[in-house]
Formats: sequence, C-alpha cells, structure tokens
Amino acid sequence: MNPPVDQVHAKSARCPRCGNAFDCAMHGQPFECWCKAMPALPANRLEPGGRCLCPECLAAEIARVQVGRMAGGEVS
Repeated sequence: MNPPVDQVHAKSARCPRCGNAFDCAMHGQPFECWCKAMPALPANRLEPGGRCLCPECLAAEIARVQVGRMAGGEVS
C-alpha cells in the first residue's frame, strides 16, 4: 500500500545538466519518485554518485538511448 502523498518526502533538487530546480523523492521511504515511472537507463549511462536529472533532462537522455538502440549503435 502506498503512503498518502503528504507522507512522501520530496526534496527540492537542482539538475546537474540544465540547472533547473525540481522535486526529487529518491531518498523517500518508500521510494515513490516521479522517475520510477520512466524507463530505466542502462547502467553505463549513469554517473556513480551523480545527482538526479530533472524530468526534462532525464526524458532527453532516455530518448537518446532509445534512438541509439534503434540505429544499432552506442550513444555517448
């Protein structure tokens, strides 16, 4: 059972790519962040210890990976 929305503690974060502020609940318990509903990125696309991307930058990165897969190549 999911907790009420007011019990999921989102924190204001700043995207390391574009600098926009956004709400991140990555460290909330239970984990109920908006990004959970998005396709996962391959591990090689993540920076160890890196900060979360905003919704727009994460969607753009996911799209780059998907385009790269359709073209049959790696995306850097």
